[in-house]
Amino acid sequence: MIVVENRLFVAEEYADQFVERFRNSMGEVESQPGFVKFELLTPARPDTDSYVAQTYWESMADFEAWTDTDAFREAHADRPPREMFTDKNQLEVHEVSFERTGE
Repeated sequence: MIVVENRLFVAEEYADQFVERFRNSMGEVESQPGFVKFELLTPARPDTDSYVAQTYWESMADFEAWTDTDAFREAHADRPPREMFTDKNQLEVHEVSFERTGE
């Protein structure tokens, strides 16, 4: 399994709008082969503007196939205003080596 993390730096005055954009634009990803789940992490401390959009995929091939779909292009077509962000986003991809869960 892989985790794709898109770290985005959001200006405080756009925080609610940013979260709503994600809430309303994720419709097609759920039906993609290999998609496991999506999480939007919001800052828990007031001294950061870092949000993390995480998607979990069964494989890198599944994620790459998603990025080559019309649904992906449509989900990313309506660009937010540039001033919504305080810095350039950072994209990282990690493979899950092992997992532990609570009882």
